[in-house]
Amino acid sequence: MVPGVLAPTHAVDRPALLARLDGARAGPLTLIVAPAGAGKSVMLAQWSASRPELPFVWMGLTPNDDDPVRFSRRFLDRLAPVCPNVTELGSLIPLHGGGLGTPLLEALGTELEEAPAMVLVFDDLHQLSNATLLADLGQLVERLPNQVHLVLASRADPPIAWSHHRLTRELTELRQADLAFDERDSARLLERITGRPLGTDQVNVLVQRTEGWAAGLQLAAMTLRGHDDSDRFITQFSGNDRLVADYLSEQVLEAQSPERRAFLLRISILDELCGDLANHMTGEAHSQLLLEELERESMFLVPLDDRREWYRFHHLFRDLLRFRLRAEDPGAEEELLGAAADWHLGRGDVNAAVEYLVRARRWDAVLDLIMGRGTQIFERGQMATVIRWITAVPGAVRSGRRDVRLLLAFLMGAEGQAVGCEDILRSVMADPAATRGERACGQTLLATLAQFRSNPEVTVEMAHTALELLAGLDGHPIPPLMNLADSQSLETLAVGSCGRGHFLAGRLDDAREWMQRGLDSPGAGYSGWRIGLLGSLALVEGWSGRLERAEALADQALGVARDAGILVHPVTAEAFLAASLVALERGQPRQAAIALREGCLRAEANRRTPLRWIGRLLSAEQQAAEGHPDLAAATIAAARRQLGAPPPPVAEHGLLALRCRLLRLEGAAEQAWRLLRDDPVGPTPVLVEAVASALTTDRPDHARKLLDGASWTGSGPKGRAQGEMLTAWLAAAEGYPDQAAEPLRRAMDEAHRHGLVEALVRGGPVVVRMVAELPDVPTTYRDTVLARARETTAPARVGELPDPLTDRELEILSYLPSRLTNGELAERCYVSVNTIKTHMAHIYRKLDAANRNEAIVRARQLGLL
Repeated sequence: MVPGVLAPTHAVDRPALLARLDGARAGPLTLIVAPAGAGKSVMLAQWSASRPELPFVWMGLTPNDDDPVRFSRRFLDRLAPVCPNVTELGSLIPLHGGGLGTPLLEALGTELEEAPAMVLVFDDLHQLSNATLLADLGQLVERLPNQVHLVLASRADPPIAWSHHRLTRELTELRQADLAFDERDSARLLERITGRPLGTDQVNVLVQRTEGWAAGLQLAAMTLRGHDDSDRFITQFSGNDRLVADYLSEQVLEAQSPERRAFLLRISILDELCGDLANHMTGEAHSQLLLEELERESMFLVPLDDRREWYRFHHLFRDLLRFRLRAEDPGAEEELLGAAADWHLGRGDVNAAVEYLVRARRWDAVLDLIMGRGTQIFERGQMATVIRWITAVPGAVRSGRRDVRLLLAFLMGAEGQAVGCEDILRSVMADPAATRGERACGQTLLATLAQFRSNPEVTVEMAHTALELLAGLDGHPIPPLMNLADSQSLETLAVGSCGRGHFLAGRLDDAREWMQRGLDSPGAGYSGWRIGLLGSLALVEGWSGRLERAEALADQALGVARDAGILVHPVTAEAFLAASLVALERGQPRQAAIALREGCLRAEANRRTPLRWIGRLLSAEQQAAEGHPDLAAATIAAARRQLGAPPPPVAEHGLLALRCRLLRLEGAAEQAWRLLRDDPVGPTPVLVEAVASALTTDRPDHARKLLDGASWTGSGPKGRAQGEMLTAWLAAAEGYPDQAAEPLRRAMDEAHRHGLVEALVRGGPVVVRMVAELPDVPTTYRDTVLARARETTAPARVGELPDPLTDRELEILSYLPSRLTNGELAERCYVSVNTIKTHMAHIYRKLDAANRNEAIVRARQLGLL
């Protein structure tokens, strides 16, 4: 059993309920809805104890789990002991305010297919209010394999549509009436707690007045334990659930010794507690023994682990204790919350420390802790959590802290709230009291919104202004912002933003220069900034066709991210997109799919629209490369509907070129020419398609004019190779095939040197035929180009497999001819060796192959390699 909740020692066996739960496993879902204290968790704990052979993965929920990053991490951590491969799904964790997300849900469904039979328990589901997260839990049910059963326990019906499961009898529901104790079970429970049997009439009265409510019976028994006259107490016993709980809890509390009562009141402010923490809060040297004694005496203490080290109070009893503490000592709660924060802070648990300080309303301490030690929360991608902490501080307190407002703007920008971020930054900079350092910081953060802004020229201008302000600081201090902002870091951010602006504008040489300058700056020593710069430079190099350099930079970025433990952070988006671009340009669209998905997920995570456009462009290119032009066109059309803001120039040019290439290769070159003739010079991809369309529509004079006016300076290896290719094509079109050979040979030499395959294949049938007929060229490279050209016209026959390979399996399959070891494959794919072995087993089974050699042969027969 994965640690969850243990049944208390006084719990009564309820075999009929356990039998219903056993029977429920024939379907995918059990829903338990009942009020607090009804015995939901105890019943589930008893069920898990009765089935020691069956793993129970238990996740008790709190309001903090509304943060999708926290929820996803906790869920995967709880699953890992039973299904170790899920640790590899961390890269799919959503990094925005939504839910689990379709990619993670799909991957979970796939991994759980190979898992043993198990029960997943989400306890206290009512603590969640995130509608998307709740809807995704409903989707999780649809993806669970038969051997995995999901249990949702809540005080209220979750807002999830279960009609389909009810109609198909796939849903087992337990309600308050099902959990209510009858006279027989109530008598046993009361006797175990009071230590004496009660008469049938006495039991019946208590059952009637509590309506079988487990907590009411337990509280009644606790009070009865101190009453000699049971009949008198039971006769006077009345009231609704909450009043009964309050009354009986007070009776229980007042029956305690002064020392134990003081102990209970002081530790009641804790959400979760252990012996050492209780010692810290109370000065008591033996708190662990006291906690174990309280549990044995049914003092509403719930153990949270098998070793009984961590506990929590029953919620109703905890609420009463806190109420009494406030009434008796109004100043104590704030002091105790501060002590709890200190204890957690001393153990490096910043999350818990801040939560306690927020409850204590120690706003200055909250802000100082966030500013000084919130970096680790930011690096884990939990921007929403830090934003929640800051916005919990009253506006009147925050308004006097420009450093906090700058940090809030920074986090909102990282979370994708670009408009709110910019509003805060401009208000800080407009403040007459703002210091030079604050203005320089604000201007730099404005420049970092490059990947949220449609107009990259504004970014370049803002970056230059920021650098001027930073250069003129003359020792003026800069607000620390979680130790992420100093003059060197801000300079690195401004330089990187300038480079991104140039890239998004399509100026690759300028972008490369600024990105390299950023990497060479002292501030690039911080892993977060370095990962972003490496990824952005990789994207620039991939765009220009320097594929080896792009691949090395992307690998370096992801390696730094992995070492820093932030591989799932949005900052890795550019590196993943660059890796997918490299695979696409090498003519490996299936291999590109995995990195492309990862990059798009991270760009979507914080809604960086220009980067999302790049992801959509690469997605359309990938679909076109796999021989699906209709899907590519649909992807472009959907992006224009969904993304709202226009694409940056570098993406707009690529989208126009792709659209025209699809038209040209599908026999509508005249339409492509009409789209391009009004922009005859344009950037490289548009120019390439303009010349290709002119040649395809038998307009060699127009093609000649375009080529004569073209400059391939700054276009990189890809542009140079395509320029030579078009020159050769033009010579052949004008009737000079002998003059075509030399530029085509130069094109192939340039493309071969940099591993470019798609640059020639995209030329279409005429260029491919010229490549096939050209003498004295590297045979292996030519064969690669020709094989890739055949793939674009006859996509791989994946459908011939009764059980098709997944994207991840296709990626690993593509590596098999390389003879990489399993360890090398694991490193290349950023997964464990065990995960590689699992995927290899799936590949062999689906291809009906006994080993790697047979798998390669079979894959080639099917056109998969």
